[in-house]
Amino acid sequence: MDTSVFSIRNPWRSGLLPKEPDRIPRHELQTALSWMDSRHVITIVGPRQAGKSTLMNMLIRHLLSSTVPAANIFYFTTDDAETVTLLANVGDLLAFLRGNSTGNGRLYLFIDEIQRLGSPGLFLKTLYDLDLDLKIVASGSSSLEIRSASKEHLVGRGRELVLYPLSFGDIAASRIPGLQASSADIAQIQRLYGTDLLRTFEECAVWGTYPAVVTAPTMAQRHDELQQLYQSYVLRDVSQFFHIQHVGIFNNLTTLLAGSVSSQVQWETLARTTKSSAQTIHSYVDLLEGTFVCRQVLPYTGNVVGSIRRMPKIYFIDCGLRNSVLSDFSALSSRPDRGHLVEQVVFQELCKILEPTDRLYYWRMYAGSHEVDFVVVRGESLVPIEIKDSSMRSPEVPDGISDFSKAFRPWGTIVMNRDFAGEATSGTTTVMFVPTAATLARPDLFRELLTKALH
Repeated sequence: MDTSVFSIRNPWRSGLLPKEPDRIPRHELQTALSWMDSRHVITIVGPRQAGKSTLMNMLIRHLLSSTVPAANIFYFTTDDAETVTLLANVGDLLAFLRGNSTGNGRLYLFIDEIQRLGSPGLFLKTLYDLDLDLKIVASGSSSLEIRSASKEHLVGRGRELVLYPLSFGDIAASRIPGLQASSADIAQIQRLYGTDLLRTFEECAVWGTYPAVVTAPTMAQRHDELQQLYQSYVLRDVSQFFHIQHVGIFNNLTTLLAGSVSSQVQWETLARTTKSSAQTIHSYVDLLEGTFVCRQVLPYTGNVVGSIRRMPKIYFIDCGLRNSVLSDFSALSSRPDRGHLVEQVVFQELCKILEPTDRLYYWRMYAGSHEVDFVVVRGESLVPIEIKDSSMRSPEVPDGISDFSKAFRPWGTIVMNRDFAGEATSGTTTVMFVPTAATLARPDLFRELLTKALH
């Protein structure tokens, strides 16, 4: 292996700390740190440029600040051709690690973008099963390879951390002193910080929460970051890595999905519009979902007659990326798709706080247009969540929440709106009204609210 490249990637071996970029503190660091003492392989999956490499650097800096010798920490990225060659043979890799470490104590192996290896899951399993004093942390931008490989090869051997772009809570905490330290409830947070939170929310709804975008000093640079992300990741990396045969159809579909955020989609309609087949559309949507570009939310039925059973809704993992696809970065207040964007922001923040076993749906009846934007299912419990992009002065229960409560009788429901906090009842169901920005600004309180509603 070219040791000059290795030395550049591992500056701590020459007495230098890894470069610390401008960043916003992330709550996911504590989760990853809590897993570092075990033998389990840690896989960090998520979109490109969501901060996986930065999180690895943060873990490395933590190790260096403890008693771990710098020579026992190894970082590789498959962006380097030499790395791919080295990792192709486990024996060669182990010889390299032994020849470049202290020879004592645990070794730490960090591998970035491991999905580019031929069989990443088998590679990780082989290393784990050798029962060495070796901690492995691997990252990947495609859940298609990493997750399928984990299920097949890493059962009982691994821990997975899904790293999305920054949470709204992390961004708000970095800009509003005292927000996270406050023990206030959501209503008091709205009274104390409501105006600042609304301003931050509207900014995030347009530009999204990718770290490089959030920390960019000007709107022009934010625009460039998002356009580069879309061009390099969606249009180039995804289409080329998975050998997309019909690139034009793939690109047109991505644009159609971006314009359909929070709306029901029909495969046949998408196929006709793109002059393709429903099977091709299905496969491309699955690909976009597997590479953390967008996600399908399926309808909840609960065996109630009249519930829609098909037609998923589509959301993007990040609203900034979605707006980049449409080349529309106009202010939230002037957008005709404002309501859809507000719902999109709530979706992406829900993804960051839900438990791994939670399921997310929407609900709608065939008769009439009443629906519920989201339904969270945890075990045998469920909670409907309705998003209202409007101010409220009294606890008026939305028709969709009322219909859902009659059909399923949940203990609690949540209505997110611009500025009102309060409670009401719908039959035997408690309806909790909370301001959207204030709720998303405190993920800990949002989790508590969900747990309370799930009862």
